[in-house]
Amino acid sequence: MTDQQSTPKEPLAIKPPKAMTRIAKTTQFLSTGWAASVAFRWFVTPYPFKIPKREIPFEQRFGSPTMFTHENGKRYPVYQMGTGPKNILLIHGWAGRFTQFGIMVEAMEAQYPDLLKEYTITGFNGVSHRGAEGKRTLMPEIASCIVQVAQHLGEVDLALAHSLGCGATMYAVQNLGAPIKRQVLIAPPGRISAMVGLFCDTIGFNRSVHARIVKNMKSKYGEDFDMFSPPELAPFNKIPALVFHDVDDRDTPISLGREVGEKMANGTYIETTGLGHRRILRDSKVIEQIMKWSFNIS
Repeated sequence: MTDQQSTPKEPLAIKPPKAMTRIAKTTQFLSTGWAASVAFRWFVTPYPFKIPKREIPFEQRFGSPTMFTHENGKRYPVYQMGTGPKNILLIHGWAGRFTQFGIMVEAMEAQYPDLLKEYTITGFNGVSHRGAEGKRTLMPEIASCIVQVAQHLGEVDLALAHSLGCGATMYAVQNLGAPIKRQVLIAPPGRISAMVGLFCDTIGFNRSVHARIVKNMKSKYGEDFDMFSPPELAPFNKIPALVFHDVDDRDTPISLGREVGEKMANGTYIETTGLGHRRILRDSKVIEQIMKWSFNIS
């Protein structure tokens, strides 16, 4: 376990507009079923965050993307940089972008000058995310993106994944046969039903709405749909894994990430403090630990 210097709390990824909270209160007052339908539609719609200015130069380094076509027919952008025979794959989280790994990759380059000669770095923005087609998506669709890109590369030596991307990576490897040798999982989510509950709490939907969404998901995806979640997949992991989660993560509480880390077979679990859900991707100590684990460089 590694302690970090105390810093101001990171804000939540999304502060719901007042209109959303008003709609939540109104629909659940009138009909739990109606409110559950509205809530689930919002839950599977990634919020279109504007890319921060600090990430744009990193994206530009990759040049124009190649558009891959998902099995659902939607196209999504895939970016590549480097000429090495081994592959690193950057896997973003919900409503995220591969460029969120920019500071991490550039820090790696500084410590590992031959990184781009020995590795090809590939990043993608999944369906319904930046530059991709679609408005709504679910974790299995992101996992299918991972499989498609990984198979195109032949084999991925190292996957760097964040948030929902962690669950998608684990599912892609264990259930879909993605050819990935090692994985770094940063701020993994909890069970799907628990994440729905967090979403409902954030927007202002009550417990009855949460329960109805879970009931609907069981009817649509099966009683055991939570089995596709990181806490359930972790004990069956067969590839080397390094897992991080921050005690002050406000998007995915530490209790959820800790369960994943402590259950992870073939894994090492590290807790941090004061970094939150996204700042952890830019922290120098975290990057140093990833470098040492991934490349034996300290």
